[in-house]
Amino acid sequence: MSKENRILYGGLALAAVIPLLLGLLLEWPVLVTIPLFGAVLYGIYRKLMHGNKTTSDHVGVVLDRIGLYADSPVRALTAHRFAKLIEAAGNPGVADEVRQKFDAPHPLG
Repeated sequence: MSKENRILYGGLALAAVIPLLLGLLLEWPVLVTIPLFGAVLYGIYRKLMHGNKTTSDHVGVVLDRIGLYADSPVRALTAHRFAKLIEAAGNPGVADEVRQKFDAPHPLG
């Protein structure tokens, strides 16, 4: 398990315990503590199941929304254009990630 995952799981476990601990210490009624605990558990579930999306994931969503699905020959070229825009904004590493994910052609120069 990586250090990032240990930190994530530790933080999620702490987040799950805090509503119960506060409920006991501050003598909150069950009608306050249980919904708060449920909301925290729902947040933990979303974090573990969906995680954080990368820039290339967002580019993929945009390409899908405009109708350029995986079988479209224009998809790689459009992804390359997005990568050029990202590179021009000063993020060459992210641009390379987008190019690798969509197998877009690399620039010649």
